[in-house]
Amino acid sequence: MKRLNLPLILDTFFAAACAFFLFFTAIRFYTKSAVLGLIFGICAALLFGALGFLYISNKQNKSLLLSRDEKNKKLLSLHLSLSSDEYILGLFKKGLGDEAKIRGKRVICGEQSYFFNFKMQPISEDDIARIIKLKTDGEKIIYCNTADASAAALAAHFGIRINGIDEVFALLKKNNLLPEKYVYEEAAKTGFFKRIKSRFSRKLCAPLFWSGLALLGLSYFTFFPIYYIVSGGIMLILSAVALVFN
Repeated sequence: MKRLNLPLILDTFFAAACAFFLFFTAIRFYTKSAVLGLIFGICAALLFGALGFLYISNKQNKSLLLSRDEKNKKLLSLHLSLSSDEYILGLFKKGLGDEAKIRGKRVICGEQSYFFNFKMQPISEDDIARIIKLKTDGEKIIYCNTADASAAALAAHFGIRINGIDEVFALLKKNNLLPEKYVYEEAAKTGFFKRIKSRFSRKLCAPLFWSGLALLGLSYFTFFPIYYIVSGGIMLILSAVALVFN
């Protein structure tokens, strides 16, 4: 079941309401006719509400797509870092075209030599130096997750191109080679109780404590003290939990 997009609905309603009240007020003021103002107001609300819906919906979809791509890039980085050399060579051989051939631990395509160094940390100057030592014809290109500044500067000095995870993702996506299931994707997910526990930081202790104490104090001056006592007691317990577990 598709989740209700409440922000989109509220923003659309707000745009429609603003248009309605603006046109209704202006038309009624200048024509002295409430009926005419109501007609123009409703038309304006429908028009600007629809335009607002289309604009906000398109903006949300773009944002969602970018967010999903960023998540997939992180999963792809981990996936490639934990994959074997044989898997990576075979994967990029398909991605680089029919002319690509595997030679040792690199892929040759035309006059370009492609090297692969996927690991959790950015590649360093030492990684670049190992590529520099290798004698090849044509341009040298390294595919990796990321490179530190010094490595990028050294590579640029020797005419070596570095393609990071953005270029890797674009290449594999273009050729429909993104993994259907990423390695250790399930392990990367955080459990429900762990997510709850992570919310109980020490910062919550003081606000929960004073809020709970205030509710208990108000229980002396209300006709329904039980609700204040229960709510205040829960807040005090949660403040204690936040303090103890962190």
